[in-house]
Amino acid sequence: MRNIVYIIWWGWIASLSFLPSILTAEEDDHLVIGLATESSLTPLYLLPLTADQTDFSSAYLQQLEQVLAFDLHHNGSTVLTKRTHQNDSLGQSGSFNQIGSADEWRAQNIFYVIKPQVQGHALAVLLLDAQKPALKSLEPLTLTGDLNQDRRQVHRAADLIHKALFGIEGIASTRILFALKTKNSSDSSKWISEVWEADYDGGNARQLTRERSINVTPAYLPPKPGYLTGGFLYVSYQLGQPKIFLSSLKEGKSQRLCHLQGNQLMPAVSPQRDKIAFICDVTGNPDLFLQPFSPEKGAIGKPYQIFSARQATQGSPTFSPDGKQIAFVSDKDGSPKIYVMKIPEPGTSLKGIKATLITRANRENSAPAWSPDGTKIAYCARGKGERQIWMYDFTTRQEKQITQGPGHKENPSWAPNSLHLVFNSSDMNQNELFLINLNQLEAIQITAGAGEKRFPNWEPR
Repeated sequence: MRNIVYIIWWGWIASLSFLPSILTAEEDDHLVIGLATESSLTPLYLLPLTADQTDFSSAYLQQLEQVLAFDLHHNGSTVLTKRTHQNDSLGQSGSFNQIGSADEWRAQNIFYVIKPQVQGHALAVLLLDAQKPALKSLEPLTLTGDLNQDRRQVHRAADLIHKALFGIEGIASTRILFALKTKNSSDSSKWISEVWEADYDGGNARQLTRERSINVTPAYLPPKPGYLTGGFLYVSYQLGQPKIFLSSLKEGKSQRLCHLQGNQLMPAVSPQRDKIAFICDVTGNPDLFLQPFSPEKGAIGKPYQIFSARQATQGSPTFSPDGKQIAFVSDKDGSPKIYVMKIPEPGTSLKGIKATLITRANRENSAPAWSPDGTKIAYCARGKGERQIWMYDFTTRQEKQITQGPGHKENPSWAPNSLHLVFNSSDMNQNELFLINLNQLEAIQITAGAGEKRFPNWEPR
């Protein structure tokens, strides 16, 4: 029974024949997949990055400019317009605090203009809103000459630009967890999978776990309001059976979440940081469990079962933003579908718990992810061919296909803005991470190189 269940579980979360060096794909080599757009993007012109009294090389400055260009083109609000010599001359004329006439920019259907400059060891940014018109200078950000650190500063500049133009913080400064699988260097017949973290664009990747085991489905712990997250959960096979572990992002120390028997898989943390949902077969069937939790104290008390269906497999729980509901996968009515239910109080009879079906368009559905704004659930579904990313909209009660094209797309995870998604796509030759947003007509590959990358999880804010 358990062997059959084990295979079914991994079929839903993208099979364990997946996932050490990570290489960020160069922008010109990114693989693009078309998707339906929800709204238009505002044209933005990025002037060439100039330098004044700096010892950074021109090649280094070009790398920083490429990071900024990627951020501004994929923020979900603006789209970069093609550069021309005429526009570059217009924007670069005069001093740094001059950026050209707003009337001239509007005549070319360009609403925003960004003028970056490295002055000594600081990145300065001037931005023009040609619609108002209004000219604003952002506070300079210090650069170090270390690309990994400086690309974070460029991401920060991109987020400040987005907030200055739209009043909303961008997502360029966020990060992504994922599992990376590679051959065991001491035994090429075996595989290992470790948890890694990278910038949202796939760059600056670093390894977090070093167990030389199979570690999968990492999930950030939501942070306190006003803070950054400090830890994450993941499933490890270091003890033979899959168990849930809690780890710190800084110290790298890990500990078991609880000592419940049986296989434990697919942990999800409530946004309120007070409970963890997961799948366990301790009762003989893979069912949905809940563990009261505190980031400071760890597991509180014993986990308890909150949903079961006879001879059915449950999987992939995800919390609503208010922490009062859970979406999950079950094949209780035949093929795997996604259901939503209210979280029952401890001691509630399982017989009285009802779950509402929300996916009907496809025969196989898996890996639901509830958006931070609560309006939609992204998930993976198989229609006539490959598995694609779909979305259920609670406002319209409709299902919509987000991705298309070759390769199986799996394991979507939302950005804090409920607009961007990261997912993994796999075929016979690669298993990589992709970034999309609901306002843009492309999904772009953000990782490349050795190893198979799966189970991405976007840092919450």
